[in-house]
Amino acid sequence: MISKKVRELFVSLMEAGDDAAVSYDIETEQYSGYFNNTVVDKYIELGALELVEGGSGATTILINNRDDFLSSFAAGAREAKNGADQSYADYNANPFAFSVGYEHFHQIAKKKRTVVGYICHGFENDDTGLVHNQ
Repeated sequence: MISKKVRELFVSLMEAGDDAAVSYDIETEQYSGYFNNTVVDKYIELGALELVEGGSGATTILINNRDDFLSSFAAGAREAKNGADQSYADYNANPFAFSVGYEHFHQIAKKKRTVVGYICHGFENDDTGLVHNQ
């Protein structure tokens, strides 16, 4: 099980967009926003993230091996939607990202009201009916 603070950090990266709390620059593949610095520092130390710019304002980071992270996160959400269990994480390039996507899908599904217009990598976009890709 992934802690709430860790899941919130990585989900915020997957929700990044123009109208979101975290922005994503497609040209540099950098994420900018206000993050829990303790969690960011831990994952920088573990090699999952790279600090581009920090300080007292917004923090800018990169996800190392971003393509693997994105595909595994989306696979986790997809398998959760299909009713599979988390054992599929073992078959992914990034089992951690798979687990974050899997658990996030279940967190969204637990909500009493569906979230209309929700945009997150690997989740179906209500407007287009297609899976959103970052």
